[in-house]
Amino acid sequence: MRQIWIMALNDLRLTARDRTSFIWMLAMPIVMMWFFGGIGGGSRDGGPPPITLTLENRDDGWLSRALADELRDERLNLREPTDEVREQGAVRTLVVPAGFTDGVLAGKQQVLRLVKEADSDEAYGMAAQAHIVRGLVRTIGRLAEMDDLASPDTETLFRELGERPPLVAVDVSSAGRGRPVPSGFAQSVPGNLTFLVLMMTLIYGAVFLTLERTEGMLRRQIVLPMSRGRVFMGKLAGRLLMCGMQIIALVLAGKFLFGLSFGNSLPALLLLLGSFALSVAGLATLLGAVTQTPGQASSIGWLSSMVMAAMGGCWWPAELMPDWLRTAAHVFPTAWAMDGFHALISFGQGLSAVVLPSLVLAAFGLGASMLASRLLRV
Repeated sequence: MRQIWIMALNDLRLTARDRTSFIWMLAMPIVMMWFFGGIGGGSRDGGPPPITLTLENRDDGWLSRALADELRDERLNLREPTDEVREQGAVRTLVVPAGFTDGVLAGKQQVLRLVKEADSDEAYGMAAQAHIVRGLVRTIGRLAEMDDLASPDTETLFRELGERPPLVAVDVSSAGRGRPVPSGFAQSVPGNLTFLVLMMTLIYGAVFLTLERTEGMLRRQIVLPMSRGRVFMGKLAGRLLMCGMQIIALVLAGKFLFGLSFGNSLPALLLLLGSFALSVAGLATLLGAVTQTPGQASSIGWLSSMVMAAMGGCWWPAELMPDWLRTAAHVFPTAWAMDGFHALISFGQGLSAVVLPSLVLAAFGLGASMLASRLLRV
């Protein structure tokens, strides 16, 4: 066993010695996660990006401030009408009139205006209205519970009512087969992790193994006092280490640089990552066993990983693809890996949701490894 890990660590050392490997294996994936995650709205949980709303509060009373606090509890990017906001252009502005607090406490009807630019998104405008209505309903509900709105303790009682647990809670869960489309960092981080770990391990793993074959290094290792099977296991373990180091670094980057949650089940995440690493290591070893030159290994590794990434939902959510194409894409390990990542990250599922993807990924890895062991020639 010690001989296997010595060979594996030597392969990892050869990879790390290549200065460009750091750029392609670590720096480039992080840059792509940031870039495509920002294009997708920068959402960390896979949902739609927050709705921007500018609050122009012309009232200096406590009730208007309490209403603003209610709106901040919603999925709203609530902004003040600063000079910078005015220069950028306020897409949606909620105007609270002067005298709002005194008028409400006196029982007089008050009118709030939602001003929208002509070219603003209608769907986001309707969502903003829904958030505003919910905030107003909660505010009015607390006022309705109070006996005397003219009391000097009105503000204190209002805030005490807001701090108590809700009397009625609505438990929302998905029904049927519908589910949201992953977006933002919830799509970008697992997508680029899957794509670039696959590509870099295929290219570097296959190229180094082909070099060892063509330059006679593998032949010299075979004559050492260890079995042919141990030599093969050392090569497979080297590619497994290469893949695993990338995965660990990119998962940590996703969590601490982009604030992405990888779900609530650590065992599920470890099972998925381990099976994905095995599948990639097996494919890289197989590619190195069947290609004749480093150039072939590099070209095939690059082209095959691009195809698997596009078909497997790494570049865009698979939910945007036709049903028949999404089903057909599961001939590639990338589709199973993305199914598992989205189950944990975007859909809040646990261990049971990643068992099947993990088993299929492990089958890819074991099958490719067995085939590589038969085809590898020294």
